[in-house]
Amino acid sequence: MSKKKLVFTLNDETKKNSYGFRVKTDGISLERFKQNPICLNDHENTTKAVLGKWVDIQTNNTLLTATPEFDTKDTDGAEVVRKVQNGTLKGCSMGMYFNPDDLQIIDGELWLLKCELYEASIVAVPSNANSISLYSEDGNRLTDKEVKQLCLRAKNYQFKHKQMEELKEIVAHLQLKTGANAGEVLVAIKGLEAKLTASENKNEELKAKIQELQDKETVKLRAEFETELENAVKDGRLDADGKPAIVELAEKSYAKGISLLKALPKRNKVSDNIKTEEAVLASYDQMTWEQLDKGNHLEKLKLNHNDYYVERFKKQFGTDPK
Repeated sequence: MSKKKLVFTLNDETKKNSYGFRVKTDGISLERFKQNPICLNDHENTTKAVLGKWVDIQTNNTLLTATPEFDTKDTDGAEVVRKVQNGTLKGCSMGMYFNPDDLQIIDGELWLLKCELYEASIVAVPSNANSISLYSEDGNRLTDKEVKQLCLRAKNYQFKHKQMEELKEIVAHLQLKTGANAGEVLVAIKGLEAKLTASENKNEELKAKIQELQDKETVKLRAEFETELENAVKDGRLDADGKPAIVELAEKSYAKGISLLKALPKRNKVSDNIKTEEAVLASYDQMTWEQLDKGNHLEKLKLNHNDYYVERFKKQFGTDPK
């Protein structure tokens, strides 16, 4: 009966390891590893710890997978192989060479962008959970403390790099020379603050002057309105009943109140009407009956000034008109 093929995931870049970073799968160099794809027991670099080799090594998008081909009769090794084959041990872990400069923050997350696969081991805990082994380029296995320090250094470097980029942008906005230091930036900012304060003070002065002019104009318009209101009452344009409405409108806009008062028609006095009628009749006195008749004035006199018409008729014909 054939045994079930065992496929291990050596790397899954969608998951972080215990140090808090992800390993870019397509950044893993497999060239040297494929020449000697040893399968070790828990990263122990001894011939006794060799459990076999890895075959069918494949990269599939975010995953790096391989199948172990065991070859050991060592007691300890045989026991590990037995546990793998019966499903007790399911974890594996990569041992990698890497350059610390390839630890970088991308979109807020720490990534190992490039590395070289050195070995892959059967372990109790999978590589993307807790177990991962990193080697320096000279082949020395890094301690847990050293790996954490490298991760922290990468984060600090990225933070400082971001600060430098932000400083460059600030320098450009302040129109300073390239490479200006923090002290020069601070001096430039204080200069802008001084200009801004002076500008704000000037703005307050202008606002005060504008308000003063507006207040003077309001006083002037109020006096003009009150004078126009008094005249409107005197010349009959406005009576007591209409006065409150005009005053209420003027409290919102004296200019509109003045315009409205000036637009009101004046009422003619009775004496003015009498004087106007006397002037009209006096002009008819200068005309003969024949002139009144030819000028079509008789019908108007009969209609509008009947007494005058009767008087002229009697004077002309010696009798009352029928």
